[in-house]
Amino acid sequence: MNDLYSTTIEHRKGQHLSFEHRVLIQTRLKDGWSPNKIAKEIRCAPNTIRNEIKRGTVSLYT
Repeated sequence: MNDLYSTTIEHRKGQHLSFEHRVLIQTRLKDGWSPNKIAKEIRCAPNTIRNEIKRGTVSLYT
């Protein structure tokens, strides 16, 4: 894989986000990443990331 945004965990279209993806989202948000940049890394739609944040399934560190 020579992609700039590559992870060992790939997201498949039509599948729910895994626990590992949710942990990755939480970590990236804490580091100040935008939902669009996180979506490119996970290879899913940016709206999926925004929905996870809005639903509260991703809790931010305080």
